[in-house]
Amino acid sequence: MRARVRWDLIAGTTVGIKAAMAVTGGVLSGWVFLHMLGNLLVFAEPSVINGYGATLQHSPLVWVMRVGLSVAIAVHVWGAVVLTRRARSARPSRYRHPLAVQTATPASRSMRWGGLAVGLFLAYHLLHIFGPLHRDFIVGDVHHNLAAGLSDPIAGAIYVLATLAFGLHLHHGTWSLFRSLGHDGLFETGVRRATAVFAALVTVGFLAPCVAALGGLL
Repeated sequence: MRARVRWDLIAGTTVGIKAAMAVTGGVLSGWVFLHMLGNLLVFAEPSVINGYGATLQHSPLVWVMRVGLSVAIAVHVWGAVVLTRRARSARPSRYRHPLAVQTATPASRSMRWGGLAVGLFLAYHLLHIFGPLHRDFIVGDVHHNLAAGLSDPIAGAIYVLATLAFGLHLHHGTWSLFRSLGHDGLFETGVRRATAVFAALVTVGFLAPCVAALGGLL
């Protein structure tokens, strides 16, 4: 009964939904960062990233990770949909920070469509990385699949545009996490810079293989 009451509290209040989105957003941000680091192994010998892929594929924890990510994504999307509907039927909800309304940025203005774009890209990415949309897919050869897949002009362009959109989404998402928690304004500049640096690192990290593949360097 206690768990039921707590879930009702989260699902029934804007603050609770934002908290759920903050937690799932943090989980997804951490996973994305690790995924980016794994992708950078493509610049090493092919056997390195192929071995990395094989280890992940055969790890007993792979399904735990998949289920956990699926739940995090589902909760995050659910929260976004609920908050969007509430914003349309009433006044837009505000962050706890009193200056939030005065600091609109391109990232914040594009948060909703950016999230939709990221969701659509995720579906494309799964179809592409697992073969159905890959023109030259080889089972087990991660290096080849990544290099060949991203070297295709259309696929490469999709990845580049999606990465840029995701970078904006990640920047505002991580920044919003701290603002919605009402952090002390004393650290505002530092938090803003830290979230910007984090988003920039992830964006550049994902763009690097795309640009290298399009340039024939992989």
